[in-house]
Amino acid sequence: MIQWKPRKIIFIGNQTPLLKILAKENETEVISSVSFLSTVATRFTPDLIVFDSIQDADILEVRKNEKLIFVPVLITAENFKELNNLNSISDFSNVIICNQSVSQCSEFVERLKNLMSKKQPVLPSRTGSIVKYAILYMNKNLSKKISRNTLADQVGVDPDYLTRIFHKEMGIGISAYLSLFRLEEGHKLLSLTGMKIQDIAKECGFSNPAYFINSYRARFGISPGTVRKEGLSSLNAF
Repeated sequence: MIQWKPRKIIFIGNQTPLLKILAKENETEVISSVSFLSTVATRFTPDLIVFDSIQDADILEVRKNEKLIFVPVLITAENFKELNNLNSISDFSNVIICNQSVSQCSEFVERLKNLMSKKQPVLPSRTGSIVKYAILYMNKNLSKKISRNTLADQVGVDPDYLTRIFHKEMGIGISAYLSLFRLEEGHKLLSLTGMKIQDIAKECGFSNPAYFINSYRARFGISPGTVRKEGLSSLNAF
């Protein structure tokens, strides 16, 4: 078994749950703004740059630095519902977007390892943009029924092709990504709002409350009713 060589990662913005995971095996540094990036880059060239929000101006600032032109950029956010600049984001190479809740799963973390070790690079920008638009559609239509064919129709490609490139880019399949995202959004609504469980299930795209309850229990090891009753908010299924 090949031993993992620690990589250098810069996190820009608020500290995310992914930071805690990646810091176990890598050297990480957190800066509050992209304006500090050039100073940090004089000390070392990172293997990955992670943003907690999505701004094309920030990515442009990264790419203006010669040392950072080819460094992979990951943009994580709780959701991308308000994302309106995906066209300009997709023009940049070596950029991946991922919902924060999904970014913590072992499959995606392994994908990042392969990316940082250059075993599996980011897809070309045109191909990668298809994956980004699929993720955007999930975020904006979470309450709707979403199938592989639905996503393929929305992004204008063959379903098998979308399945293949999505898994290659994200390290996780379409169905698994969507399921994780839905359950985490459901947990958030359960913890932070007074919405009824059946309404949360509907809001997160589950066909019926029983399916949501069973899926939630399988994921978190506890029922939604218990979480609501005991006021639990920091469950970790990863």
